[in-house]
Amino acid sequence: MSSKIIEFSMQTGWEWFVQLLALFLIIAILAKLLFKPVSEFLEKRQAMIAAEVNDATNAKKDAEGLKKDYQGKLVNIEAEATEILKEARAKAIAREEEIINEAKNEAEAIKAKAFKDIELEKERVQAEMKQEMIEVATLMASKFVAESMNADKQNALVDELIKEMGDVQWLR
Repeated sequence: MSSKIIEFSMQTGWEWFVQLLALFLIIAILAKLLFKPVSEFLEKRQAMIAAEVNDATNAKKDAEGLKKDYQGKLVNIEAEATEILKEARAKAIAREEEIINEAKNEAEAIKAKAFKDIELEKERVQAEMKQEMIEVATLMASKFVAESMNADKQNALVDELIKEMGDVQWLR
């Protein structure tokens, strides 16, 4: 063998030619079989990525719009809360006044009933006093008739009667 690294001979040229021909033939077969599916896959992938980018852009715009809406609502929410608190306070004050008025009316009704009960009791006591006075007068009349009385006895009896009536006089 010779010490040359590459030998340019006719046989080497043919080997190179055959190898180049086989290489081009493999490239042509692979291009025919694989180029179309791979390019279709790449186009689909590119379209899918573009759609996802568009979707992400639209989602970002929507999110920014929602963010602005919520910021606007947050600005107004304090005013709404203040308004709700004012309404609640007004309702509480109205309810308080209503309860106070009901309590006053109830107290007036109780007071009126108490006065009516007092009047009825007063009338009952007066009726009892009249009954007792009638009984005393009857008893006195019977004593006047039973005894022949002189002026001193009559005065003593009247004083006794007045004394007995003085004990009940405070009920009037």
